[in-house]
Amino acid sequence: MTKLLMDATAQGTEGNAMTQATLSRWTLRLGLLSAAVVIGFGAYFFTVSESSKAAAESTQAAALQNIDTIRPKRADIARTFDTNATFEAYETADLYPKVSGYLSEVRGDIGDHVKAGQVLALISIPEMDKELAEGEAQLAAKRADAALQQVTLQRQEMLLSGRGATQQAYDEAKSKSAVAAAQVDLAAATVAKIRTMLGYTRIVAPFDGVMSRRNVNRGDFVQAATAGRTNPLFTVQRIDVIRVFCEVPESDVSHLRAGIRATVKPYGLEGHVFEGTVTRFARELDPQTRNMRTEIDLPNPNEVLYPGMYAQVSLETERHQNVLILPATSVASDANGKFVSVVQQGRIVRQPVRTGMAQGGAIEVLEGLADNTDVVTVAQGAPPPGTLVKVLSHDVPSNITSR
Repeated sequence: MTKLLMDATAQGTEGNAMTQATLSRWTLRLGLLSAAVVIGFGAYFFTVSESSKAAAESTQAAALQNIDTIRPKRADIARTFDTNATFEAYETADLYPKVSGYLSEVRGDIGDHVKAGQVLALISIPEMDKELAEGEAQLAAKRADAALQQVTLQRQEMLLSGRGATQQAYDEAKSKSAVAAAQVDLAAATVAKIRTMLGYTRIVAPFDGVMSRRNVNRGDFVQAATAGRTNPLFTVQRIDVIRVFCEVPESDVSHLRAGIRATVKPYGLEGHVFEGTVTRFARELDPQTRNMRTEIDLPNPNEVLYPGMYAQVSLETERHQNVLILPATSVASDANGKFVSVVQQGRIVRQPVRTGMAQGGAIEVLEGLADNTDVVTVAQGAPPPGTLVKVLSHDVPSNITSR
């Protein structure tokens, strides 16, 4: 009996031990399972969180507005005034005859280069040659008579000193000598006049240039211009320097001065640009047009410019050097003044500015901007301040900076 009890007790003890071991194993398994579940859920939520964050960031990046920006550029800017102009010869001379007669020779034609003093035509006046011969003969006779009267005067003077002649005779001799001398002078002047008139039978070039018109032929009868207005025989022009004339309106006259830069583009010479300066201006406004006549002298050694040509002229009335330049589209204005939209830390910011000269699509920025500022290219319609944007940077086009 006692042995059975002891066996039963031993078996019970062994059963309890087995039960405790089993419970321990199940507890361990449950713990491991719980840890696995917790880890799994943690990993799942972490993945979902990261995915959501990435998706949010992707959505936010996709929502950013692309914006074109530009950075100010340092360059020169000039205020110019454009107008039309005409070319004229530096000197133009219409050659008229001083005397009437027939053209015996014509020594030039249009386009010929001539030198100062070169004979272009000869006028034949045979009767004037006869007048010269007559005048010279009269001059010789007057000189002979003057010599005789001088000898007579000297004789009367000797007789008067010896009381061999009266004072009256001496005075008469003296008077005749003076008259004879005056007649010599008159005859000499007549001969000089005839020679001068004969000199007008030679039509000569007044300066080096080009014969631009010839209106006569050999054998034509021409009349003295003093007898009435006639057509010129020739027109000679000096074209080694060309006068360029343009009209400057009253609004730009205050900037006009001699020596300012001028760019001349003849319409008949595409691609050719000539640089010059303002030489002179009228210093008065035309009462009809309120414009001031302005002249630019262009050297023309190769004679590629001709009187009568038409051109476009740009006058540079003012120049600012090494200043900040922006496209004019980057600057806007409202009741508070002028401003630009800039990008700072990815957001649009309104930046007040003070501007200066504007020319050719460019505008000078005097205050309010640094050189490295990203400025919205087109101010009108730019996103409101505070908007997140993505910058697309560009350079200032060279065609809007200085010329």
